[in-house]
Amino acid sequence: MPASPSLLCRLGRCAAAIVALSAAAARAQVAAAAPQPFPLVAYASFGSTMAQGGRFAEVGWTQPQFDAFLGGMRAAFIGKPFAVDESTHRLSADMSRRLTEIDGGNKAAQAAGEFPMAAYAGFGSSMGEDGHFSELGWTQEQFNAFADGMRAAFQGKPDQDDDGARRLSEDVSRRIADIEAAAKTRASEPFDPGQLVPYMLEARKTLHLQLSDSGLGYTVGPGSNGIRPRPGDSVVLSIGAVAADGKTQLPQLSSNRIRVKMVDMLPGFREGLQMMTVGSQGLFVMPPALSFGRGQWPEGVQPGSPLIFQVGLMDVIPAAPRPQN
Repeated sequence: MPASPSLLCRLGRCAAAIVALSAAAARAQVAAAAPQPFPLVAYASFGSTMAQGGRFAEVGWTQPQFDAFLGGMRAAFIGKPFAVDESTHRLSADMSRRLTEIDGGNKAAQAAGEFPMAAYAGFGSSMGEDGHFSELGWTQEQFNAFADGMRAAFQGKPDQDDDGARRLSEDVSRRIADIEAAAKTRASEPFDPGQLVPYMLEARKTLHLQLSDSGLGYTVGPGSNGIRPRPGDSVVLSIGAVAADGKTQLPQLSSNRIRVKMVDMLPGFREGLQMMTVGSQGLFVMPPALSFGRGQWPEGVQPGSPLIFQVGLMDVIPAAPRPQN
């Protein structure tokens, strides 16, 4: 990708299965301190506070939609987040618009657009991953209390805030800061070249990838019209990037509905996109030789590491007219 500011939609994520790759990079993990004990009512109150802050009771969702959202958060908590698609991106944009209207005093904003339940689940998983819920050390019972508190606030009956909830909020903030600081530390340390082959083999097995002669790991879904990009074409696509640990999001390498020339893309994209057709989704695991190689790596990206990309190909703009069949 060109070294321009990211056009990331914050929901750009890889497929749920990438989380399993964390085992291949576990040697670099820095375990956070054990969480402090809090009563379950503190988790419920914390959940209510989060739901109230997100104005979920005011955005026009139905109970089934909110339940799908909580299901997505729960999936992220157990390390199996739902993948997102274009409908999730549109739901995120709709939420941003509606919250802006509500903050502006328009309490009677028009009803939310129609989105499939999978969009709400993907949105919940995105929030769960943003909050590092799978890394906080919570038990299932604690997360359930948190989810119950969110549901209560959505139904207009939030749990009351108390000192325990405030202390829990402080503890969560501290732990997230520790987790993100550890991730930055790992990103500054070059990836061990001796681990590259084992990593790619594990990725191939875990993600059911095929490996090209160049070393690109890939899986590509069906498209809608059979049109494939050629080397001189331009493409419109969305990209969600994740680090080698399968968890750390890389917004600096992610974009939503960006138009770019094939010749300006990383080698792994130039190869992988030619396997896709318009409307298809692809998952690519790129060894360093197909991304930034021996050149300068973006800030916050571990030098020499494999990179994981989920790509949606939305359109192809041909450089020259295509022959008619």
